Amino acid sequence: VEISSDFAEALQTENWDRVEELWLEALDASPIPTIELFEVRRLIWKAGRKNLARTLLDLLAESLEGSGGEADALDALRELTRLAEKKPSPELLERLVRGLKNARTDSPSLAAVLEHHPIVTARRPLEELEVAKCWLDHDLGTVVEVVGKGVGRVVDLNLQLENIKVDLGGSRPVSVPFGAVRRYLRPLPEGDFRRRKVEDPKTLAALVEQTPAEALVEVLESLGGPSDVAAIKAALEGMVSASRWTSWWAKARKHPRVLSSGSGSRLRYSVSHSAEGADEALLDELRAASPAKKPIAARRLADRGGEAGRAAAAVLEDSLAEIETSNPGLAWYTSGVLAGLPGGAEIAASCRRRLLANADPLALLSGVSDRGARTDALEALVDSHPESWPEIWSDWFLHEDNAHLLGTVAGRLEADGHSDLVDQALEAIFRNHNDHPAQFIWACESMTEEGCPEIVRARMTPSLLEKLPDTITRKEFSASRGRAKALLDGGRVAIRLLMESASSQQASRFSQRISRIDTVEPQRARLVEQAAAQRQQASTTHEEPVLAATRTAIEGKREELRTLLEVDIPKTLKGINAAAAEGDLRENFEYHMLRDRQELQSARAAKLQEELAVVRILEPGAADHSAVNIGTLIHLETESGEPLEPVTILGAWDADLDRRIFANGSDLAQRLLGSAVGDKVEAVEGVATITRIEAWTGTE
Repeated sequence: VEISSDFAEALQTENWDRVEELWLEALDASPIPTIELFEVRRLIWKAGRKNLARTLLDLLAESLEGSGGEADALDALRELTRLAEKKPSPELLERLVRGLKNARTDSPSLAAVLEHHPIVTARRPLEELEVAKCWLDHDLGTVVEVVGKGVGRVVDLNLQLENIKVDLGGSRPVSVPFGAVRRYLRPLPEGDFRRRKVEDPKTLAALVEQTPAEALVEVLESLGGPSDVAAIKAALEGMVSASRWTSWWAKARKHPRVLSSGSGSRLRYSVSHSAEGADEALLDELRAASPAKKPIAARRLADRGGEAGRAAAAVLEDSLAEIETSNPGLAWYTSGVLAGLPGGAEIAASCRRRLLANADPLALLSGVSDRGARTDALEALVDSHPESWPEIWSDWFLHEDNAHLLGTVAGRLEADGHSDLVDQALEAIFRNHNDHPAQFIWACESMTEEGCPEIVRARMTPSLLEKLPDTITRKEFSASRGRAKALLDGGRVAIRLLMESASSQQASRFSQRISRIDTVEPQRARLVEQAAAQRQQASTTHEEPVLAATRTAIEGKREELRTLLEVDIPKTLKGINAAAAEGDLRENFEYHMLRDRQELQSARAAKLQEELAVVRILEPGAADHSAVNIGTLIHLETESGEPLEPVTILGAWDADLDRRIFANGSDLAQRLLGSAVGDKVEAVEGVATITRIEAWTGTE
């Protein structure tokens, strides 16, 4: 707090007579400079002249009590009480109570509060004073903001139960315990926009309707500092409907005193003291901003036009000169903003021509964070690089993270006859999906949408079910977690695969993996579980031959699977990576051959894994031979009584037609299974009669 030079000199020289003389002169002034005198009192006390400080403070209180400065008088009396050498005298405490009464003469609950909180007889009178003031600050009729709920009037003070009720316009008042009042109730000053909504709603509604810009200025002044759109909407609740908000806001924020700062979720609005002050504040912000933030700051001046717009254009021109070679992407974006400022179009166009001619296309695109500006850059590269633009676009496809632009790039390349480039990019994405999270999510989303490029839809295979859980659990996909979970919704890729093409084993495994992920919502997990159950039910409804095999056959299949997983598939993948490293894959026969081989090997390994999980072991001599079953040896004779060579029924893995061992799913086995001795059956040689059935012992 500043004090006059006369006071400062007298205090510095410790001329206490002069200090007292100046103090008395100040008491004769109108208005009395209370804040300055409080600071002088503090300095006197600090200098050790405590009695003088108390005497002068008493004189100040007396002068204020008779001059209409009731609130300041109460502050002086409270300070005098605090500085009392011993326990405050009853006379001083009576003056303190009178000071409170004079300051709060309009408070309807004043008498009740003082009766409930007697200051004169209290052990700690100043604490009792603060409690009384708090009650009176929230007295009946006071308009307050209930934090997080809205604005209303205090309708009840219950001193005995220590409770305050506020009417917010609902069916029941909001009840706030007195202990939480300072935290949750905020009295609104006179003239505050939100207070006027309660006191004079009709006049305020007319202001909001007729002059949106002026209304916004009043809202921002009432909020007292930079505010986001949510806070502004809350202040205008009930006055601007949701259907009118967009048009109302477009008009309101054009007020020349309204300033915006930040961007995205940090965008805030405030109000300056004048339109010229607003322009100057925005220009100061623009000049001080980093090159990356200058375009955002300049956009705020684009609509203001005039000298402010021309000044902003000059700042961006200087910025372009600094960043054109070092940051081509930012230069591209900055030039786009410059083109919208007065006199900036020609310089912006010249800069963009140089960028297209000299900058590396991928470096240019990767530096443009704004989607619209990046779209412009992609289209401009088509014109500036007529021969190589497809390769530029397909290379960029692996770096783009915006779903709309990914669809644009894939669709344009396919439409212009460059499906091979899209396929090459998709191969890289699906081979290493964790390295390309945005592209993988986009592809999975697109597969079930109308207008999806066929080359993308072709990759909708059950093998995707092995990769989809990664999109929910791995950190690489954290930016797209919500979209990844949505792939589990009805009609999306996961459910479609489960219902249409996955095997029962694949469906069961996927459902189990999803059920173990805690972050998947229960309703989505249930949908996956139901789809997997339906798939398994469909598989069991379709009667397939039981898969049974001898131990020898099973060991042979296990060895085949081990060789595939540990030798053949790794060798093929190594060859694919080597072929891919050679660059252009369109004419690379070896790459395509190896890729086809890898798909066949992976499919074979998956099938073996499924079959080994369900195969039934055939033990020699264990089959029920009361009728023809799997694992039985059947003796037959022709109608003329001529014996035929016996027939053995085993599983498909053990079938050997040369030894008359038939698979249980073969036509002959299906005709024989369930038959008993004496039944006539259709054998290979014609109609025959079963003469004997034995359990297969493994020695035949």
